[in-house]
Amino acid sequence: MTTPPRWTDDLFPFPTPPALAKVIDIAWEEGFLTTDLYEEGLYDASRVQTSFALPFDLCEVPLAPQGWEYCYAGEAFRRHHVPFMSVPELLPFADLGNGTCVGWVVPAPELGRTDHPVASFGHKEPGVIGRNTLDGLTFLLSVALRGGGERRRTQVARLSAELGIHPTPEYGLAPDGRGDAEVPLDLAPPAGWRHEPDPSGTGIGVLAPDDAFGDECPSFTGEMDTILADASRMLAAGCPASALLGLTAAYHQDHRRFPALHPWWARAYDDLSRTLLRERLDVMLEDHPR
Repeated sequence: MTTPPRWTDDLFPFPTPPALAKVIDIAWEEGFLTTDLYEEGLYDASRVQTSFALPFDLCEVPLAPQGWEYCYAGEAFRRHHVPFMSVPELLPFADLGNGTCVGWVVPAPELGRTDHPVASFGHKEPGVIGRNTLDGLTFLLSVALRGGGERRRTQVARLSAELGIHPTPEYGLAPDGRGDAEVPLDLAPPAGWRHEPDPSGTGIGVLAPDDAFGDECPSFTGEMDTILADASRMLAAGCPASALLGLTAAYHQDHRRFPALHPWWARAYDDLSRTLLRERLDVMLEDHPR
């Protein structure tokens, strides 16, 4: 008897954190290995993405194992997913199906960290809901329990046992029961780095080396000419982190500004050598409503 194929860790630009890898193991088994298509040598990525074993959809799924064919043309195509009203630093791994995603806060991919704080975002202001992937999954399963239903409870019970966690319907709720509880964002700046909060009060701010910041807060409100001139001046002065701080804050103030902000925003990422975030920014421009 041949050994069933395993999925390859090719989903994100960093190793999939072990807690999420366990969840993908289960989706891989239920959505691929136990289906009739497996016996036929066919792979339907959507069955893994929307596995009956999970109370949420996966944002990224494994590629077909070697030797298996895709059910549909184009399934091998993988494109950066940046939810609406989001920013490149927020990388989703779970979709709740209502416009809200849950994923990692990754402001400096070049640090090579293997786990990250987790936030909810999409058609809402981003909010931190966990210190790491396991916390994020506990939050997701707790949200699923609030929806009730025997199937949901079965899904949550299996995943909780695999992960060794104890979600409850109350977990992650604010004290008044309305909205999500606030979790402090701790980006743990390394020596010689700092995290500057978003001046608009909405985003996640900027994590960068000290010398990438200037001594003043960039403009992010008022006329676009002023905002862009300030960003351009800071980029020319070798302060891309400060320019990025103002550009993202201006975006949070008015998402319609994005096409005008994009060229300077892209240059800030280039100057900080954040290739992943630049690629995600370009996808945002492609998807932006015209």
